[in-house]
Amino acid sequence: MSALFPWRFSAAASPLLSFEELKVHLSELDGKKNTPERRAELCDRIHSPDGPSCTRIIQKVLGDTNDDFSQQDTTYFRLHHIDDDDLSHPLAQIVVEPREGRLYGAAPHPALPIDVVAVLEKHALEKLREAGVQRIKIDVALFGLCKWILDKKRWKDANLVAKYGEEAAEAVEAVVLGRPRPGHSVLGVGTFRAAQAMWEDLANQYGHPANPGLVQDHIALFSGGRVVETLPFVDLREEAMRDFGGTLLRIHY
Repeated sequence: MSALFPWRFSAAASPLLSFEELKVHLSELDGKKNTPERRAELCDRIHSPDGPSCTRIIQKVLGDTNDDFSQQDTTYFRLHHIDDDDLSHPLAQIVVEPREGRLYGAAPHPALPIDVVAVLEKHALEKLREAGVQRIKIDVALFGLCKWILDKKRWKDANLVAKYGEEAAEAVEAVVLGRPRPGHSVLGVGTFRAAQAMWEDLANQYGHPANPGLVQDHIALFSGGRVVETLPFVDLREEAMRDFGGTLLRIHY
């Protein structure tokens, strides 16, 4: 049996976004318009003062939390606008494995910013706790990692280059820019292998709760958890590599 959990954000000064307005925004990625540049433009618009910020969307979560929830193998939680009665426009989704106590695969609609994912992660975590699941693992995507590395060209950091070498720095740059290293025809396993040690170091810096660049909702999510492993280059979808290098943090609660 599926259950709806109303989830209301505090209203911002600007008007709440209607479902019709939201559908228009999401439709701007239809067909040939769905390009990396267009996705980035729409997400930037959402973060602008005049854009449809997620703090202006009244949301609801749909998930299967029947009496046997803690014994299920796999289910999904999805985020929708409160007026999406036919559930035709999911804003984000996460995979939940109650029996294993695991959350993973959180993904927002490509026209929406990452804070919708953090909301869904926290909600699913709470539901597992309410169901009495004692040991919980969550694989959290480090959204925004590539931009954070690129903004200050962190692969050029003298201490990191001294520690990991020029080849690692060149490989990290290639991953961030999404293009092969000089002299290479593809961005693939060899580049990932060369970049891995420096990339993990950068990912751990970015994923630390004290990092002011980290999404604040993720900081709240990490509270009470313990990062046990950094998993670079595991989500090879184009959008995942472009945003966070396919990198996850595995957190135990």
